[in-house]
Amino acid sequence: MHHALRSQRGFTFIETLVVMAIIAVLAGMVVTIIPYMIERANQTKSKDNVAQMVKLMLSRRAEGKGWPRYNGKNFLLSLVATGQIDPRNVHNLELLYSPGDELYKLELVERERYMALTTADLRNDADNHDLSSYAGRLNGEREHLITPDQEKRGTIVICDDDDGHLHHSDGLVIGYSNGAARFLLWDELGVMRPADPDNPEPFLADAATNEELRKLSSR
Repeated sequence: MHHALRSQRGFTFIETLVVMAIIAVLAGMVVTIIPYMIERANQTKSKDNVAQMVKLMLSRRAEGKGWPRYNGKNFLLSLVATGQIDPRNVHNLELLYSPGDELYKLELVERERYMALTTADLRNDADNHDLSSYAGRLNGEREHLITPDQEKRGTIVICDDDDGHLHHSDGLVIGYSNGAARFLLWDELGVMRPADPDNPEPFLADAATNEELRKLSSR
């Protein structure tokens, strides 16, 4: 009899508060966990992109053709200009973009620009900064050329660019000449975390406080 009356009365005020508290806790967990999961997925995808680009360059090295002698993003775009990345398949070009980049995106670029890229364009240091969201080695400059010792030890050849919003607030995705790709925290790089993630101060090339990052450029 008492049970029947209770079921008709429904939740008590205390029980309602408990249910609301549980819902609030679960909502808070979702708000925290989902951005974390998205960031982890972006890091993984970006590391895969960088690793594949470095491996393409290493396959060219295995043919005795050397590292691309271009600067910054043209260093990366040599993969397109020499046919190692075929721009006729749009999915191939996705390697050139970080999923965390809010400024440069593949869908904002006319694919004809990739189709028309030649090594002559790269030699002339044409401005192709929007054709990738990764920075490349300044390998067209004598002081930054990759030496055999650096190559064997593993020197940085690709990383997230410093144009616009940071791809990852906690650090950079980096590719090495030995084929490795890692996500490094700012502390691991010995670099101060940019104060404004939406408009960070340059942290590559001449502005770099890290000697290795001084060898890379977003231009």
